[in-house]
Amino acid sequence: MPELLFYQRPTVLNKETHKALRFLPVKDFGFTSKVNSVPLLAIEFFESSRDLPVLFSQDSEGSFFPIVLLSLKNQGHEQIDESGRWLGNYTPAFIRRYPFVLSGDKNVCFDADYVGLADLEGEGELLFADDGAYTDTLTKIIEFVTNFEAEHVRTREFCQAASEQDVFKPFVLQVVTADKKPLRLDGLFIIDEKKLMALADEVVTAWFRKGYLAWAYAHLHSLGSLQRLSEKLDTRS
Repeated sequence: MPELLFYQRPTVLNKETHKALRFLPVKDFGFTSKVNSVPLLAIEFFESSRDLPVLFSQDSEGSFFPIVLLSLKNQGHEQIDESGRWLGNYTPAFIRRYPFVLSGDKNVCFDADYVGLADLEGEGELLFADDGAYTDTLTKIIEFVTNFEAEHVRTREFCQAASEQDVFKPFVLQVVTADKKPLRLDGLFIIDEKKLMALADEVVTAWFRKGYLAWAYAHLHSLGSLQRLSEKLDTRS
């Protein structure tokens, strides 16, 4: 999973160096404007499936991970307006956690290029109290990125289990724009429902108890959202 996709200057948060930092929540999501997808947590499949398709990709080591497709363009998406305001019904956690992220050694980091994290002369919320203790704002931020990491682990476990059962199959997305220009999105995978239904009973039971079956079917349900993205792009199959 490309953990630092949007982060220009990842910096470890330090209570001494950054004691005067104030945080203004992100309202301009323009930093996402050049991507057509972002990684997704499995627990988000349900919410995302209502409006956006959930697919799978592979990292450099061949491991599968889920993505949410924001657009059928090769680059960019239509989920924001000109001011950067998010227009979609659901904003993926991968985007919502910006400008914060949990490093591999469990340190809270932030993007030092984010303009809403600075000594803002009274604007925004302090991250540290005068005695160096976490403020409620920072406590909630840490809770969010920590939960994100925990769900990321569960998502990887789900994808590993699905890979071991060989239920993924390639999915090539091809559309033709209104001006007759072909678009092709490669490197995508979906779960093969026939293979899913052929799983051994003990696997089905284990997947049901772990929530994997529900996630698999939420993914399959989400594929109906491809038509909505096609309409936004003004394309035809």
